[in-house]
Amino acid sequence: MFLSLNGNSKKGIPLNKVVTSASGYAEIHRLRENIVNLLLREKQKTIMVTSPHDYAGNTFLVSVLGFNIAYFSKMKVLLVDMNMRNPQLHIPFDLKLEHGFSEVASGFLNVKDIIKDTSLPGLKVITGGKPDSELSRFLKRSFLDNLVTEFKRYFDLILFDTSPVLVQNRNNVDPTFLSLICDKVVIVVQGKKTTRSELENAVSAIPQGRAKISGLVYNHQF
Repeated sequence: MFLSLNGNSKKGIPLNKVVTSASGYAEIHRLRENIVNLLLREKQKTIMVTSPHDYAGNTFLVSVLGFNIAYFSKMKVLLVDMNMRNPQLHIPFDLKLEHGFSEVASGFLNVKDIIKDTSLPGLKVITGGKPDSELSRFLKRSFLDNLVTEFKRYFDLILFDTSPVLVQNRNNVDPTFLSLICDKVVIVVQGKKTTRSELENAVSAIPQGRAKISGLVYNHQF
């Protein structure tokens, strides 16, 4: 699956003003149909959205696609910010960063306490949470497995917004590791910025490679 869309992913620019209008793009409708049909056919629920580098448009895509699916279907959708390096998913929905994923990972809050409402009843968001310099010691495979399993109990579709595949730091959820737990992976590349070698390296970094990657989104800048 290959999709081309316009998206504003520059650092510091709020996305909330364009999420609702961008969710009506024909390309987003097609992506929704492709993803929903694929997951229903294979009886799966989780998709990880990543990129080779920063500011390719992950958050824009997760926000707009999640809004579109929740609005045009009866599915219960959860968006989860697992980009601890640069969490941005709270911005499109005017939510607070705190009381999110990091607080659950470190044991300060339960999952039910961090699921935030949006303007759509069928769309919920888990923000990145307060920065934690010791977060890495809590990010075990068993914890992530149990967390995703719990999400699947209550939601029909879970979209994970992650950090770039080729950029890592100590207190971050490794997207290549998370891809082992998620059913599908979508890679976002940015027009006039992402190089062929970066895309190839990103694909190679995903365990199970092309078998796990279900789509490539080419993001044009406004």
